[in-house]
Amino acid sequence: MKLSSSAAIIMASSFILSGCKQPDISTLSSAATNIFSKVSAEVTGAKDVDKITSLKIGDIVEKSPAKVKMKGDIKEIVRSAVVSDPLVMSARANYKARSASVNISKSLKDFQFSGTIYGGIEDVTDETAGIAAVLNANKMIYDGGKLDNRISADEYYAVAALGEYELVLDESAVVALRAWVELHRYYTLNELISSRLGVLGPMISQLEQVAEAGLGDAAMVSAAQRTVSMIQVTQTDVEQRLAQAEVGFLNVFGNLPASTQFDETLLSSAVPVNISRDLIVESPALRVQYAKYQAALAGLRSVKANDSINLGFQSKIQRPFGESEYDSDESLGLVLTKTLYNGGKLGSEIELAEAEVNAQLELFKSNFRVGERTLKTAQETISAMDKAIVLAGSNATNIRDEITYLRRQLIIGQSTLDSVLSAEARLYDAEAKEIDFIAERHLAELTILAVTGLLSNFLNIDKNL
Repeated sequence: MKLSSSAAIIMASSFILSGCKQPDISTLSSAATNIFSKVSAEVTGAKDVDKITSLKIGDIVEKSPAKVKMKGDIKEIVRSAVVSDPLVMSARANYKARSASVNISKSLKDFQFSGTIYGGIEDVTDETAGIAAVLNANKMIYDGGKLDNRISADEYYAVAALGEYELVLDESAVVALRAWVELHRYYTLNELISSRLGVLGPMISQLEQVAEAGLGDAAMVSAAQRTVSMIQVTQTDVEQRLAQAEVGFLNVFGNLPASTQFDETLLSSAVPVNISRDLIVESPALRVQYAKYQAALAGLRSVKANDSINLGFQSKIQRPFGESEYDSDESLGLVLTKTLYNGGKLGSEIELAEAEVNAQLELFKSNFRVGERTLKTAQETISAMDKAIVLAGSNATNIRDEITYLRRQLIIGQSTLDSVLSAEARLYDAEAKEIDFIAERHLAELTILAVTGLLSNFLNIDKNL
């Protein structure tokens, strides 16, 4: 709430002219009384601004699950999930709170007005009662930079909050895209093993008939049964992981997609070809940490300013009403203060602030190391996965050729059912590894985009607050 600027002008003018002539106390008193009336009216009219209402636990829980419309391409759906993520909305609110904190600090540089009304019986014997109004005004003129540094610290914390908001955007996008990658991975693996068992169905039935009839070599039949059991155990494991992936996806999006297909080139096209140190330096995590380091430095300067002389302007106007016997009182002048001794409190505060600066500095160094290591690890993973994908594909091709040969040999009795089943199991293993390698490559690409802060830009997420 802002007061009338005329009051500040009157008080400042009175202070400036006080060196030349006596201030016009009557004018000052009249202006102060009018201001006090206006302030009272403004406070009374500000009671209806409360727009925050208390919610019951059940209402909050009801609104908590994700509800994302699965329309459009992957980028559109992920973007919708990110902007509705409670963590993102919390980070946005935190930035707004930090911004408001800056405005609060800046307001302390303006004139501060306060009013008090006293009412009661002044003398019971004489039956004297009355009311008195007191208006105080003060303004800090010089404090050694304490307030300016406090404002600077709040501004840096606001910058850090903005960086944290952008960081949470990227982290939310990573969670959403990872959920999609994992769903696609296990959906594809489940389809693969289901199709493999569909091909092996007749062979498994044949094996069961041979085992029941007691025909054939018992050792070969047992070996084939172990192979079948291994395939069925793998199917159960894949089904369980698919169910977990679906739960994770529903937690982020609220609905399963009509198609689980993931664009294999989506993330690869967004990863920079050359990843330099500049990308790490400009990453959201480092910018947040650097802003906190600067805020700590400003806080240290603000604490050290406590040892300086404070010079302020103060004014007090007292006006009685009714039958009050108190006299009018008007005062106007400068106040000079200096803390002479506080039991070592200032020294401890400075030591605390210096420790905070050093802590933020070391955290910056640590975050830089972690970011650099994470990027290099992700790059190595991508390089390794590229080679592994090629090898897995080549291995799968060779096994397919082997299966074709074994099936032909099985017809003429030159191979066994166990040999064919084992080859089919190895084929699934090779194809499954290729699917896993592709998924791991996507996750490594996600890591690079998140660490460099490029993911939210790639998804065209609106960062306006």
